[in-house]
Amino acid sequence: MHRFFIPPELLTNLATASNATISPSQESSRNVVAPLAGAREEPAPANVVAPARGARPDLPQNILLPKGLAHQVRDVLRLNIGEHMLLLDNSGDEILATVARTSKTSVEVHLLERRPGKSEPAVRIILCQGLLKSARFEWILEKGTELGVSTFAPILCRRSIAGLEDAGPAKIQRWQRIIQEAAEQSGRSRLPELLPIRPLNHALNDIPPGALAIMPWEEEHSLTLHDVLNAPGNVGATLAVARPAPAHPTLAQSTSAPSTFTHPPTIILFIGPEGGLVPEEVALAQQHGVQVVSLGSRILRAETAALAAVANVIYELEHSD
Repeated sequence: MHRFFIPPELLTNLATASNATISPSQESSRNVVAPLAGAREEPAPANVVAPARGARPDLPQNILLPKGLAHQVRDVLRLNIGEHMLLLDNSGDEILATVARTSKTSVEVHLLERRPGKSEPAVRIILCQGLLKSARFEWILEKGTELGVSTFAPILCRRSIAGLEDAGPAKIQRWQRIIQEAAEQSGRSRLPELLPIRPLNHALNDIPPGALAIMPWEEEHSLTLHDVLNAPGNVGATLAVARPAPAHPTLAQSTSAPSTFTHPPTIILFIGPEGGLVPEEVALAQQHGVQVVSLGSRILRAETAALAAVANVIYELEHSD
């Protein structure tokens, strides 16, 4: 079944307008379709869709899809009236809907049921990725989303290619679109967060309490990722490092972050750029409590190391019982 993220305010507007009386001309210009004449007018809390079991058949709940999504449903996927889809409002729920009506300019869907979406991984992963060339970084965003990364934090390192830090609004929007499409494809009901590009030392200063920070490095030959993740009391342990309060959006202040990082456990992975991390950067990371690990005997490309580390962390911690 096709899955689509929609602006949460579409559902808020739906609930707000359910008690309002609007004329046909007003109705055509809004995202909300008014109840049929004679339908019971009962206040509905914002952002709530009546479940299928016990849903009132005399109170249809319809919305018009945004223009871009309507084009995809009508002209690209060619969904017919009566076909089902899942709408996602980034709340963790999914909303079962069916195509109710289409025209050359719009698609109207009928909302059937709100239900819990697929759960997120048992571990929260923040991927601090040294900026790479565009195609490789976008590949990490796509595949990292599929694997279960919660937050992407692009970082500037000593060997980052000059000019990558100048990511304009168009590129940021492209990155967010890649994340959204990967989340829809992989069945996630929450979007990973994309933080602003920041220098490595800023990300190190903002490691949140309770997180376990790990940095794979090809020069480390003794301590492995498996060793660190399975060390007694390691996951969820508080890093005893004093840090000043940050002035900009940070790892600790990311909107999807819980107030403490003990449950679910939070892992921060620091991955270098194409040229790798220099010894000075690794030493600085260690001063901030980051544990430097090996991913094996082979030297991996940056994008391979990132996804291998993410996959291993999720596997180790979701199967640690």
